[in-house]
Amino acid sequence: MSLLQETKLILQRYGIKPSRRLGQHFLINERVIEREIEHAELSGDDVVLEIGAGIGNLTKYLLSTGCKVVAIERDPLMVRVLKERFPGARLQIICGDATKVELPQFDKVVANLPFVISSAITFRLLKHEFKKAVLIYQKEFAQRLVAKPGTRAYSRVSVACYYFAEAKLLQRVPRGAFYPPPEVDAAMVELIPRRKRLPVDEEFFLRFLAALFPYKRKTLKRALVLAAKRLFGKGIKPVSIAGEGLLERRVFQLSPEELTQISEALRRWSTEGSE
Repeated sequence: MSLLQETKLILQRYGIKPSRRLGQHFLINERVIEREIEHAELSGDDVVLEIGAGIGNLTKYLLSTGCKVVAIERDPLMVRVLKERFPGARLQIICGDATKVELPQFDKVVANLPFVISSAITFRLLKHEFKKAVLIYQKEFAQRLVAKPGTRAYSRVSVACYYFAEAKLLQRVPRGAFYPPPEVDAAMVELIPRRKRLPVDEEFFLRFLAALFPYKRKTLKRALVLAAKRLFGKGIKPVSIAGEGLLERRVFQLSPEELTQISEALRRWSTEGSE
């Protein structure tokens, strides 16, 4: 029996109608699942976090490696499926919203993330310690995670991801790999947390990126004035933050290293009360 046939039988048996609002698209391509497992390099000693486990198509393959799986699923009916499908397995199930529930300790993350929570859950995960994550995202979001300075996809998400982790695009995942198929293609991404992060005040840096990148096509000179108004309610003299060489460049052309330097200069300016 194919995974698609098995999926349809389970959905029919439990009377489940997948919710697009909740991002319920079940991965049915066995080769894609096998590639996820291969990239994760799992062993029996690993504790693997799976987010949005659904009816357990990926869960089944994770458990076959001998690892312990901690599955987070917000739909109580899906939780029932998981419990009845894998009785006695090395499986812990948490019923709740992965963006809100207390996360357990884990070594690795392997998941087909609901597209609607991609950003929120990714940066929540990256604030925890783990070895590696292999995640499937909406393709556009995946491209933003790995984008380089000066490219169209380069964004606040790109810089924040670079700060926390090394990100690598592994492969495209066509929409036909899911049932029901989503409206867009997906992509598989590997995230390995950085042991040594860029020297910057993390909380301020993330707020700075959120304030600056709405103006990513503007010069840094102009964007800094607008970002300062967002952050502090007042403007600044950009030359007090960065030299002319940087000020005349567009925000999306600046590297994460350059942006951390600008963030620290702006933070010092704000604490010292400069004009």
